[in-house]
Amino acid sequence: MMKVIFKIGGEVLEAAVIVVVLYFLFFPMKIDGVSMENSLMDGDRIIICRAAAEVGFYGRDSIVIIDYDSNGDSFDIVKRVAAVEGDTIKYSGGELYINGVKAEGYKCQNDDGEFVVGEGQVFVLGDNPSHSTDSRSFGPVNKNSVKAVALLRFYPFNSVGLLL
Repeated sequence: MMKVIFKIGGEVLEAAVIVVVLYFLFFPMKIDGVSMENSLMDGDRIIICRAAAEVGFYGRDSIVIIDYDSNGDSFDIVKRVAAVEGDTIKYSGGELYINGVKAEGYKCQNDDGEFVVGEGQVFVLGDNPSHSTDSRSFGPVNKNSVKAVALLRFYPFNSVGLLL
């Protein structure tokens, strides 16, 4: 009888470990939309890591998954971290500058202005600026809204590679 209990207990523990690993460490996600083209294409499949976001294992140029709220609906969006806390963002003449360097292709409708990304925040942009809703419209994102970090593209097979 004890043998059966240990066997069942071991299988339950094994299943729990698998669930934890799949949920927190490596989880597949499908890209839906064109805001990250040409880096990530609509329909690409990637592996994300929630644990990396929890411990802050991302920085400038990392691709992250953000919890975005639009009109009461919450959904995940994929963006690139363009600036981190302490970086300076400037809107001037319809152009966007990050730490004094022009962000090529990123036009801004906002009035001219300048601000510093606050503590515990990141400024995110899509790689396809003309088709991206990003921090240019909704402002810096609190780090607790970063749900995961993109690690690897695994489909299509001819584009397999690390995203770090």
